[in-house]
Amino acid sequence: MMVVFVLRGQQVQRGIGFRLPNESDTVTTIKMVGSELAPNLATRMVANYQREYPKLHVLIGEGGSVRALEAIANRQAGVGLLYRPPTADEQKLIKQAVGDTVVYYPIALGGIAAVANVSLPVDSVSLDDLRAILRNEPSAGTERLYAPDPNQGLWGAFLEGLGYAEGSVEMAKVTFLKDETQVLDAVAADPAGIGIASTLTLPDTLGVLGLRTLKVLPDTGSVAFGPGYEQIGYGEYPLYHYLYAACLSSGSIRAAMFVSHLTSDRGQRQVERAGVLPARQTARQIYLTRKPVGS
Repeated sequence: MMVVFVLRGQQVQRGIGFRLPNESDTVTTIKMVGSELAPNLATRMVANYQREYPKLHVLIGEGGSVRALEAIANRQAGVGLLYRPPTADEQKLIKQAVGDTVVYYPIALGGIAAVANVSLPVDSVSLDDLRAILRNEPSAGTERLYAPDPNQGLWGAFLEGLGYAEGSVEMAKVTFLKDETQVLDAVAADPAGIGIASTLTLPDTLGVLGLRTLKVLPDTGSVAFGPGYEQIGYGEYPLYHYLYAACLSSGSIRAAMFVSHLTSDRGQRQVERAGVLPARQTARQIYLTRKPVGS
C-alpha cells in the first residue's frame, strides 16, 4: 500500500509497509499523544476513526512534539502528533533504545499566526517587520516577540517562513515560553508584544482574552492577509507549518492502520470537514476548450 502526498508542488511518495502480525497486534486499545498541538482536530479524528472501527479504542494523551516522541520511543503510545519531523539525533537515540525508528507523515496544514494585544496600534506586519524584531530593531510599534518552546517545532517553521535557518539569527527580543497557552497569556499582558501560535490551537475567544491576529504582508505582495483557511491554502498567507502523525516503523499494526487512515483520502476528507486544511489536497480538474468562458 502506498500513500502519495503532494506538498506545495512537490510530489513525495511514502507509505507504511504491511507485515505479518505479532503479539502486539492483539491490542484493542492504542494511545495517541500530542493532542495539545491540535486539540479540536485530535478529538474529531479519533471520534471519526472509532465510528468506523468501534472495537479499537484510541486514548488521547496530552503534550506536544517532544512528549509524543518520548511516548512513542518508550512504547507508552502507538501514535504521536508532531509539529516537526524527529531529528537525526532523536532517531539515533530511538534506534539504540528500541531497535526501531519513527516514521511520520503530514496530515494537516496550519498557519503560524502573529497574535497581538488589542492595544497594539497596527493591524498588520510585514515579514520584514518580523525579521527586524529578530535583529533587535524597532518595528511596527512592537518591542518583543513571544514564542513557544523551540523543541516543539513551530519556531523552526516560523524561521523557515522568514528565510532563516535555526541558530542563524540574533534573538535578543525573543522570549521562549513553555507552550502556546503561555504565549497568549504573555501577549495579553504586554501591549507592545507579538506572539506566534498555530491556528490549530488558537481559541475562538481571542477577543475575550484581549487578543487578535495580525495580517501579514508577504515579501512578493502588496496586500496583507490574515491566517484564514483559504488564505493559508492558496499560499497568500506566508507563514505555515505541517502537523504530522508518527509511529514506530515496526510497531503495532493497529497504530500503523490509524496513521494510514489519517493519510488516506477518507482521512484527509475528515480533516477537511473538521475545518482544517488537509496536508494532501485533491487535485483540481482542468478542462481544456477552444470556446472562451462566457461565450
